[in-house]
Parts: sequence; structure tokens; C-alpha cells
Amino acid sequence: MTLGDLYLVLQPIHYWLSRVGLGAAIFMFALGFLIGVIRKRDVTAWYRRATYFIAGVMVVQGATGALLYFLIGARPAEEVHLIYGVGSMLALPFFIFVEVTARKRPAMGSYIWGFAVLAGILFRSISTGAAG
Repeated sequence: MTLGDLYLVLQPIHYWLSRVGLGAAIFMFALGFLIGVIRKRDVTAWYRRATYFIAGVMVVQGATGALLYFLIGARPAEEVHLIYGVGSMLALPFFIFVEVTARKRPAMGSYIWGFAVLAGILFRSISTGAAG
């Protein structure tokens, strides 16, 4: 497999993971708002698992972008895209840490903020990434 072939595999993965991540962040923000603010409930085990899964998807997204950048030499339209990429990988783990270590409950607010921040970072990242 040549680097050109690898690019043809990795680029669509990187593209679609960003869009799926943005949709998931918006959905999880809305669900967190429903659970935490409207119903006044705390974080559920399923919500926490989904958050961990999405954080993992963001790591895969970042790793795919790193392979495109360092191995293949593909460059985003704006270099600030790299900062947003790192931010998208770190946003949820930061808010997960805040929620897990919170002494006062309910801690759903951490996840609501986390997904709002992630959605903003992904939206901005998408707008700075397309070369052309």
C-alpha cells in the first residue's frame, strides 16, 4: 500500500469521524440538558459509558489526523486546525475528570459543559481543516 492509497483510506475516516463526533456532541449535550436540567437527575451509567466511547472516538479521530499530517504530509487549510484537534481529544477527558472527582452532586453539569465545548471545538476544527 502506497502513501497515496493510505491517504485515500484515512482522509474519509478523518472527515466522517469529525462529522459523527459533532453530531454526537450535540445529541449528548441535548440529552445531558434533558437529564440534568429538565429532569433534575444525575449522570446515568449509560450516559457515562457513551461519553467514554465518544472520547475514544475523538482519540481515534486525532490519531487519524496525526497520521495524515506526519506520515503522509497532508496539511489542513489552516494550521490552527492542529490545536483544535488536540482540544477535541482533551475536552471530554477533562470534564470526565471534573465529574468523577466532584464531591457535590449532581455532576451532570460537567458533561453538559464538556459536550458544549466539544461541539464548539469540532465545529471550528471542521471549518479550518478543509484544504482547498
